[in-house]
Amino acid sequence: MHWRNLFRNQQHWDWHLVLYFLNVFLVVFGYSLRGEEFQAAKLFRTGLVIFSLAGIILAQGEIKYIFDKKKNWVLYLFLFLNLVVLPFSVDFLRSFERIVAWIPFLIYTNYFIVYLFAHYSKDEAKIKLLQIFSLVYFYPVLVMLIAGVAFQSENVYGQSIGSYKANVIGWGCTIFIVMGFDLFANRPMAKWARNIFFLVVFLALWAIVLTGSRSSFAALALSTLVLVLRSKQISIYLKVAATLCILGFAYYIIASPDSVVNLRAQYADIRKQKGEVRFKLAEQALGIFINNPEVFFTGFGFDGFRAGLQFYAGIRTDLASHNSYLEILFSGGIFSFLCFIVFFALNALLKYVRFDSQSFVFLPALMVIPYFESNLNAGQFLFFPWMTFLFYYIHLSSLQFPVAEMNISKKKKMQAANPN
Repeated sequence: MHWRNLFRNQQHWDWHLVLYFLNVFLVVFGYSLRGEEFQAAKLFRTGLVIFSLAGIILAQGEIKYIFDKKKNWVLYLFLFLNLVVLPFSVDFLRSFERIVAWIPFLIYTNYFIVYLFAHYSKDEAKIKLLQIFSLVYFYPVLVMLIAGVAFQSENVYGQSIGSYKANVIGWGCTIFIVMGFDLFANRPMAKWARNIFFLVVFLALWAIVLTGSRSSFAALALSTLVLVLRSKQISIYLKVAATLCILGFAYYIIASPDSVVNLRAQYADIRKQKGEVRFKLAEQALGIFINNPEVFFTGFGFDGFRAGLQFYAGIRTDLASHNSYLEILFSGGIFSFLCFIVFFALNALLKYVRFDSQSFVFLPALMVIPYFESNLNAGQFLFFPWMTFLFYYIHLSSLQFPVAEMNISKKKKMQAANPN
């Protein structure tokens, strides 16, 4: 629909874009795998990330990156703060294994953004990312359509759709909608493609209603708010239409006795197991931090939420923290958490509001959904879009030009200074 020339840099194929697409797709596709197939896919995607990272780094000898200041130190500061507390992990071997598997993905994501800014302007880079993510996350949308979810009225909350859980389908639909809409608003699209896109969006919205994904509801509500209050890319008529559409679905969710929100009796056990318990476990973990000052600084160890609860409070659980921001706090302690909040999250929000909120609506979804689900580990469903755009805004400057364009500019200045 809006994926034309996705992998091209002018007339040439950009294989780094192809590799990045494959890395993202393997994570999303891997969510549908189980057992040995999942482990094999996990091993393959780790190898592909290392290969992709080597391809970028080994090609950097002749590339000069154009930033006001190089921001790679943010990556390495964040890594250092997580590594320096690793010896204090509750389960050292598990945390060591997890962080070693995580580091290549994080470094690759950072340097992929560095690579993009070396070859594309900031807006071209953003469009490429939106194209890749909207295409990758169209896959769970396609699974949902093939399963017929969008053509029924029965709720699918807590069920499996194809090989995906219902909430995963909700997240995939949300990412496809907001990023696809940004491409529609910022790139030309043929009339037939627009018609197909809005039909798919309508069906995806209905599927989100049926999945009962509350994080998706919140993400779409915030994106719609940004669209109405900030966007200058679309007409007032389309703003009204989008608002009415969202409000119509919201009214159904609240008013219909058949909606997920109102089927309290049927879903009480599920909500108790997956909802209330999560909050209680998070409260228990925060209580451990307060009562044990050393843990406040060191955390439980990378991906050590469950081990920390068992060690300090005698609580055994199979549930994770289900909050990406708290996961960082529980993993690496307060300094790692503050580093992430200041240099990653707040930096992204401030630059988004300043530079992009009048043209794009994608960031609220990427900031909200991780609050309800852990996406810190490399294999998590939204790891790549979440972390990639955080690194995008870390490296972003107000004036960003690709290398070729800057070289032309310098040549013109030299010719003007030496006309003979």
